[in-house]
Amino acid sequence: MAHRSSDSGTKQDRRGDGRSANERVGIIGAGRTGTALAWHCSRLGYRIAGVTDKRAKQAWIAYGLLKKSYERLKASEVAARSDVLLLTTPDANIGPVFVAVKRWLRPKAIVVHCSGVLGVEVFKGAAEQRLETLALHPIQSFSSHAQAIQDLAGSFFALEGTARGLRFGRKLVRQLGGGFVTIEGRNRPLYHAMCVFASNFENVLVDAAETIADKLGISRRRAARMLAPLMRTVLENAVEYGASSSLTGPIQRGDDGTVAQHLAALQDRAPELTDIYRVLSLRLVESARCQGLSSAAAGRLRKVLER
Repeated sequence: MAHRSSDSGTKQDRRGDGRSANERVGIIGAGRTGTALAWHCSRLGYRIAGVTDKRAKQAWIAYGLLKKSYERLKASEVAARSDVLLLTTPDANIGPVFVAVKRWLRPKAIVVHCSGVLGVEVFKGAAEQRLETLALHPIQSFSSHAQAIQDLAGSFFALEGTARGLRFGRKLVRQLGGGFVTIEGRNRPLYHAMCVFASNFENVLVDAAETIADKLGISRRRAARMLAPLMRTVLENAVEYGASSSLTGPIQRGDDGTVAQHLAALQDRAPELTDIYRVLSLRLVESARCQGLSSAAAGRLRKVLER
C-alpha cells in the first residue's frame, strides 16, 4: 500500500519527533545515497555517529558536505557508536559487512540497508542479537552527491522491516516530505524490476534515439536537447492520464504502413535497433487495444511486426 506524507505535520515532525536529537546515525558506505542520507539526517537533528568507506576519499567528501571535521573510522567503530546504522554499500557487500560489524551493535539498534532488490533477510542473525532491521530503498536516481542531496527529499521509498525498524523508516520518510510503499522481501526483485523499467530502460531508449540521430548527422547532445521536450510531455501525460490513455503515434492510429517504413529504414540504417522496435511496438499494440484499436488494425500491425 502506498502512502504519501502530509504537509500538515508539525514543525517538530519535520525536524524530528523528539527523539531525533538523541539518535545517533552511522553510515558505512559513503557513496551518493549514503552521503545524501547522512546530510539530511544531520539537517533533521540526528547526531551523526560517523561515516566510513573503504575508499577514504569518499568518506572525506561526505564529512566535507556535512561540514564536520574528518574522522578516519573503522566500520566497527561506527557500528559501536550507532543507534541506527545505515549500510549504504553495493548490494553484494551488505551481508558480509553486516556479519563483520553486528557484534559491535547494541541490542535494539536499527540496522538499515538501501538496496531495492534485497529484503531484511540479508541481515542474518539480527533477531537472535535483538537487532531491529529496515530496508529503505529510495525510488530515485542519483548521478552526483549534490543531485542526491537535492532530490532525496520528497522521494518515495520502498520499506520492509521489523515493527520498530518500520516505525523509524516511516518517521524518516515523513521528515523528508516523501511517501512510502511497503514491499515484502519475496516481492522486492519484482519491485526492483519495475524501477529498472521506469529508469534504466529510459537510458536505453534515449541511446537508441541518439543512435538514429547520429545516422542523420545530428549530434547526440543536440538530439537529447531536441527530444527532451517530447520526452517530458510524454512522461507528464502518462503520469496524469495513464500510459495507455495518453498513447499517441502510429501504433495508436493503427498505421501499419508507417510502421513498415520504420522497420525498413531501421533494417537498412540501424539494424541493431530493429528487434527493440519490434518488441516494444508489439507491447504498444496491446496498449492501443485497451484504448479501442480494432482487432483488424491490431492484426495488421502484428503481421508487419512479426514478419
